[in-house]
Amino acid sequence: MKRKEFLQKTALSYSLLHLPLRAEGPAKEETKSETSSESPWEDAEDLSDLRELLVKLQADPEEFKLSGTWSPGKVFAHCAQSIEYSLKGYPEMKSSIFRGSVGKVAFSIFAFKNKMNHGLEEPIPGAEDIANTTEIKAGIKRLIQAIDDFSKAKESSLRPHFAYGELTKGEYDVAHSLHIRNHMERVLG
Repeated sequence: MKRKEFLQKTALSYSLLHLPLRAEGPAKEETKSETSSESPWEDAEDLSDLRELLVKLQADPEEFKLSGTWSPGKVFAHCAQSIEYSLKGYPEMKSSIFRGSVGKVAFSIFAFKNKMNHGLEEPIPGAEDIANTTEIKAGIKRLIQAIDDFSKAKESSLRPHFAYGELTKGEYDVAHSLHIRNHMERVLG
């Protein structure tokens, strides 16, 4: 067996054995979300639904609060940044072996579960820094614009995801939607 094949098979085996356990997350968090009231962010099925929620929020964002150290404006700009990079290319990519194995499996698990679990205060690798002082209205506006640009884009113009690799437009819609929804799990009140 060639070294490259061995590494790919090892990475795939590892991801199949370990990622489903990691994707579960702590039982405590699951219990908490099961007992809390449903959020409109959780009910959003795609970027179109999320855009509608953003437009509504844009009218009166002053009471919107998130837990964590990132401001809401920074969170929305970060989500926009991910969509923008799917159109122009991510600044840093995981290795092709990672994207073709662990990354693909991780995306498949997230898509199957209809839920993403990632570091909510980790910037996109190599991305330009987003100021924590970013105003919420500016972050929302940027995210709405990114969603609009994505919806107009042709599938052939999409760039590979830095971790998941090549995605169809439909898969990217799922990835971006799950990403935004994961961040909105921190909504307070």
